[in-house]
Amino acid sequence: MVCPGISGAYAATISGVVLDEKGNVIPGVYVELSHAGKSSITDEAGHFTFAELAPGVYELSFSYIGFEPQKRTLTINAVRHDVNMEVTLVEQVTELNEVTITGKTEGQELQESVASVAVLDTRDFYSKNINTSDVIKQISGVNVRQTGGFGSDAQVYINGMSGKQVKFFLDGIPLSYFGSGFGLNALPVNMMKRIEVYKGVVPVDLGADALGGGINIISRKEYISYMDASYARGSFNTHKLNFNGQWVNPSENVILGLSSFYNHSDNNYKIDVEIPDANGNPQPATARRFHDRFTNYLLNFHGGVFDKKYADRLMVSVRYSGLDDDIQHNAIMSQPYGEATYEESTTGVSLEYEKQSVLPRTDLKWYGGANFTSGYFQDTTLNAYTWDGRVYRRRTDGGEISTSGNLLDLSSKNAVNRLNITFHPWSKGHFTLNILSSWFKRVGEDPVASDFYGQDFYGNPTKLIRNVAGLAYKHAFINGLTSYTALKYFAFSADGYSIRNMEFLPHSQSISNYGISQSLKYSFTGHLRAKASYEYATRLPDEHELFGDFTLVRPNPSLNPEKSHNANAGLQLNSRRITAEVSTFYRITNNIIWLRTSQFFAQYQNLLKAMVKGVEAEIQYTPFTFLSVKANATYQDIRNRSPREVTGSVDNRYFDARLPNIPYLFGNGEVRFTKENILGSKNSFSAWWSAGYVHDFYLFWAVDGRKDLKNTIPEQFIQNAGVSYSLPENKLSVALESSNLFDRKAYDNFSVQRPGRAFYLTLRTFINTNQNNK
Repeated sequence: MVCPGISGAYAATISGVVLDEKGNVIPGVYVELSHAGKSSITDEAGHFTFAELAPGVYELSFSYIGFEPQKRTLTINAVRHDVNMEVTLVEQVTELNEVTITGKTEGQELQESVASVAVLDTRDFYSKNINTSDVIKQISGVNVRQTGGFGSDAQVYINGMSGKQVKFFLDGIPLSYFGSGFGLNALPVNMMKRIEVYKGVVPVDLGADALGGGINIISRKEYISYMDASYARGSFNTHKLNFNGQWVNPSENVILGLSSFYNHSDNNYKIDVEIPDANGNPQPATARRFHDRFTNYLLNFHGGVFDKKYADRLMVSVRYSGLDDDIQHNAIMSQPYGEATYEESTTGVSLEYEKQSVLPRTDLKWYGGANFTSGYFQDTTLNAYTWDGRVYRRRTDGGEISTSGNLLDLSSKNAVNRLNITFHPWSKGHFTLNILSSWFKRVGEDPVASDFYGQDFYGNPTKLIRNVAGLAYKHAFINGLTSYTALKYFAFSADGYSIRNMEFLPHSQSISNYGISQSLKYSFTGHLRAKASYEYATRLPDEHELFGDFTLVRPNPSLNPEKSHNANAGLQLNSRRITAEVSTFYRITNNIIWLRTSQFFAQYQNLLKAMVKGVEAEIQYTPFTFLSVKANATYQDIRNRSPREVTGSVDNRYFDARLPNIPYLFGNGEVRFTKENILGSKNSFSAWWSAGYVHDFYLFWAVDGRKDLKNTIPEQFIQNAGVSYSLPENKLSVALESSNLFDRKAYDNFSVQRPGRAFYLTLRTFINTNQNNK
């Protein structure tokens, strides 16, 4: 924040880094600047900055648990304009009976903010074999369903909302913009600093039309030189390689870095299926999945400057990512495919800029980028396969998936622009304006389909332009009450087509709408707070829903936006040993976009109006420094509120019936033991057990037919366990883990079996070379 009356010519900056006695950076140190009314928390690289300071004498206070407090006095004048300092904290040698923590990490501050948000620090998972989807399913109110093994599509449920109603972001930019290689199902946690899961109201900073929640991945942005590499080897020929590193010149504040990963799995786990006998009659059998290899990869180079007068952060990124995916079966796993494949590669470039006090009391963030994606879908074989990998017959035409067969080249371009401005008119409140615009165009070429239809329909372009604007005001009242009010505007223009009965049907539409939200937080004490929020939200259909993927999903360019009234309320307790939260949620949603599946195709459609009511609870108890216990549970009741005219029924028996094929009761638990200074050394040992439970639920409407004859997704209780051992400062660590420890049959979707018991070994090394850069 800018102090009134300071001219730009004499505004000074105090910045620095906080280290321990060994030269290691200390994040989370509370730094207070007296006489200026300012405070800060050191970031992951140990840095702090105070800008726009008038000439004068300042006292800085540094405090952090386990270290002796320290004070520094500085004088700012015309000669000493900017100050960059290095502060070393000395570890306390006396044992304290009670410690009061005066500073909080960014994640703690966010979790205790007015937003209904869960925050996970991913640094605890760097040495484990775990993906983003595995991490977020541990949060109360969140359920993840996948259509197979590693790399398969993941559908996330947050408080009854699912699919595209839940938005995913990478540093505030929609994750779908980066291409399929960045899918949530296979994104490694080593690239991340933390994960933020918003339930209900999504802040305007994220700039999206989320209907029921959002997941924002915050990437690592340490300003230190380091190398972080890991390799995991596991069942089903699974390999995961991660390398992240960068070089920093602290005197010039210049940074060059690389983020990369390579993942592969054959996904050849055992499944229970039916295979035709010699007479063509299906017989129960156990077979291995035989055409389900998945590979994805990323190379991302970044370079730029930080903590400059003209920019707090100015970074250019160039990346190349992609995937290679075998398509194993149809949507309900009733028909295996033996040769259909999809490949994709994306080349992208982006520029980001951040500057606090770019104008008086005004902060600015900007992001701009463009991506170029090439996709290749092959479905030309006449062979029809059984689950044991045999060819049992030959077709006369078409492919395994489409009636025409496909040898489809897809080419798409997209661009995104995000502008975020924060204005601080006074100390207790600030305005935020966020504008996100995106543009998408895709064309294709398919000689095989062209021969079948008599023309190449895929050569016709599909276009989508989306704009989301949000304005919010946050105010902290003196009585412990905090308010967050937001107004959003959504607009999109789509040009696409569908093919019906070998006829080309073009379609165009333009739609705009608005949304409003109000969030409140009241702090009873420093440990106990209540939160409540309401939102009228709109979600626009995206390019995948409108135009399909030309493989398993058919286009539907006439889709209408979803609209929803959302309400949340809850209590949150944070103490030294116990963290607990209980909340309720209520939703009324119109024009629900859902994926209708059949044996031969899938398509997104507008159908139902639904009501969601539910409650969730989570508790974490740390009785000792070396032991923590965590558990959560969620109950959600999702009911149809559409009349018979919408459902197509002859009566109203579906009205107020529970929606099928959606879990309504689930939970997670974890016990973790961590012991430092093993055998007198500074090594660390950790062991953990975790479990996930999902109650059984019906595939179709519960009001139809006899209950004992219904198709059911069975009850799931999947347990995992692992141990890890690391040398000081994680210079080398090793972890051994087992997922689905007791080899239970696992299903997230009807008939689509998940992997059984699997083992993984992970090696990691982390080298902090910051000391060599002083």
